Amino acid sequence: MRIETVRSVLLTYDNRNDPPLEWVGGRIWAWNAALVEVRTPDGTIGLGEVSQATMAAEAVPGLLMALEPYLPDDDFRAADIGDHLRSFTRFWARGGIASGVIAAVEMACLDAEAKENGVPLWRHLAEDPDAVPDSIRGYASGGLGVTKEQVHEWVAQQEDAGFGTVKIRAMRDPQTTVALMEHIAPLLQSGTRVALDLVQGCASRPWSVDDAIKVGQAFQTTLPFHWYEEPCAAEDVAGYAAVTVALDVPVSGVESYSIRDQFEHLMDANGVRVVQPDVGMVGGFAEFRRVVTDARRRGVDSIPHVWGSGVQLLNSAHVAFALGMPLLEVCTLKNPMREATQSKPFPIANGVIDRAALSEPGSGAILPDGAEEEFSFVPALGMKIS
Repeated sequence: MRIETVRSVLLTYDNRNDPPLEWVGGRIWAWNAALVEVRTPDGTIGLGEVSQATMAAEAVPGLLMALEPYLPDDDFRAADIGDHLRSFTRFWARGGIASGVIAAVEMACLDAEAKENGVPLWRHLAEDPDAVPDSIRGYASGGLGVTKEQVHEWVAQQEDAGFGTVKIRAMRDPQTTVALMEHIAPLLQSGTRVALDLVQGCASRPWSVDDAIKVGQAFQTTLPFHWYEEPCAAEDVAGYAAVTVALDVPVSGVESYSIRDQFEHLMDANGVRVVQPDVGMVGGFAEFRRVVTDARRRGVDSIPHVWGSGVQLLNSAHVAFALGMPLLEVCTLKNPMREATQSKPFPIANGVIDRAALSEPGSGAILPDGAEEEFSFVPALGMKIS
């Protein structure tokens, strides 16, 4: 393929008039997205998304501008563009949101290349398309609120929609988090499993390891658990290892890692039983696949982290199918921007995602006419850490 033009697109859905969405680390004042759009000489458009832009969308245009001199002038394989850009930006792009921008460029190129080849993205990515599963399960991700009742209302809605696993977030402190679990436990439908996200990976004032263990112990004795997510600060590898040793519930993380080596260090320390890389944060499909392959070699499970617009959701679904991953995060909180950036409704029913519905060329993500006006970007809003 070849790139004719590349640009960033910043979008916002302002949710300040919706019920408040709070978690232990802060509040979602708006849903922000930073997309990368590539256009090929024949007019084919591909879309990628920078996952870190939920909190720092303003940084994306400048980083994309800094990457532009390193984009190939001639034909190239989209699968190689992420490694190509990393090779030219070792001085300044080793991690953080710069890795997310490289990821968005790579995914946009892969989307465009799949469209040019007339195949769905999952088929374009898979080493053996015949081995790709017919379906994978989604788990409902949300569970934010200011009261126990608000969180449980969301949980009940997800159960009624057929999700077998629901993920809730920690509340403002260990005590209220335990109280939330005790409130929810007798109200759960039979067969529902719960993932608890402490959201300490990006917290400004992380809980102590002792508190993380105590909450984890309460979790595994109070609720039918699935996994225990991000109980420590992202850089606290020793803390993750201590929590993993102390609990029966599988510990997972770390969505904000943007360098493959970070996952390697965490797994070397036996810090997690589940890794949660984000294709729009860790550098794109090539790096994401390396993390998943390394985890499988070690006997560690992998579940994609997905949080953003329809671009990120669809790209992640195709990646999960291509790599045969059994479970995908599906955010079900209100976000009209997520629906507007999909060519058709996301194919999930009773918690199951049907691969056959992902049949159009590319990812199925779109930037519809008028989206940049309808979801006009609002600086200094978004998800804010407190």
